[in-house]
Amino acid sequence: MPRWIATAAVIATALVSLPLTAAAQEKWPAKAIEIIYTFPPGNDADAVFRVLAQGMSKRLGVPVQVINKPGGGGVVGTAELTKAKPDGYTIGSWTAGPGVTQVLAGNTPYKQADYAPLAGVFVNDFVLAARGDIPASNLKEFAVWAKAQGKPIIIGSYAAASSPALIAAKIARQDGWPYKIVAFPNPSAKELTAGDADLATTGAEMAAPFARAKQIKVLSTWMPTRSKHYPDTATLKEAGYGERFPWIGLIAPANTPRDITHKLSETVREAMGDKEMVDLLGKLGVPALYMTPEQMAQRIQSDTQWMGELMTELGMTKK
Repeated sequence: MPRWIATAAVIATALVSLPLTAAAQEKWPAKAIEIIYTFPPGNDADAVFRVLAQGMSKRLGVPVQVINKPGGGGVVGTAELTKAKPDGYTIGSWTAGPGVTQVLAGNTPYKQADYAPLAGVFVNDFVLAARGDIPASNLKEFAVWAKAQGKPIIIGSYAAASSPALIAAKIARQDGWPYKIVAFPNPSAKELTAGDADLATTGAEMAAPFARAKQIKVLSTWMPTRSKHYPDTATLKEAGYGERFPWIGLIAPANTPRDITHKLSETVREAMGDKEMVDLLGKLGVPALYMTPEQMAQRIQSDTQWMGELMTELGMTKK
């Protein structure tokens, strides 16, 4: 049995094995809570988690602090989280890299069974954009052009096993055109305007000025619903490529008592309705995507399945 199949099943069953009540029945929370954000400070996700932490603190009556633990594409912070005491006082951010793909690739000292889903928070509003001179306005038109080039299409993205790169690879393989992933620290429209890539996986907000100036063409949006920046551009699901999009959530160490995980999840849900949170997400153009622990577990299982299949095809999974 492929390793990714067993890994996917773990998340679906993890929640039912969690203890029903907090250890020692002490009143919870009784002290400050830390959110380990597994990437450096200063980006949009970091800002969202800091505003979310304020809303959570207001409701829980204790400080909730965001602690940045970057390194290894999110693996360093996730590893620290999975080793923390499962008492609800240390939780952390979740993305598909450290949460799924790096686990499948064998690049982590932990397994999916070592963490428990808490809540989905928001979608990373990505798009797939092409150079402005390419004669295509959607993925099907691009596929016709790409097949006629006689050489691999350069896709500027993050590392080959990152979520955005895998989504782009899935599109290319479905439509049957050759490609090569080239990793950039922060892929953007600049790689397209400079001629360093034919396609780029980049943020919707970041790409918008270049698209308006017709320097690039946005071929697809990666969200559950259409992007406010590109209302006339189909989502991947609408275009026939399945519902695939990068998203961010919160997790806790495995075996955190179920009453605590659900209290945290409900607190996140309530805090996401705060005006400060709604205004920030609107300003950033980042769609909210709240999920319960059970819904998040199902989404992780779904992502693990298709990512595991693709990574196995590409020889990226651990044997």
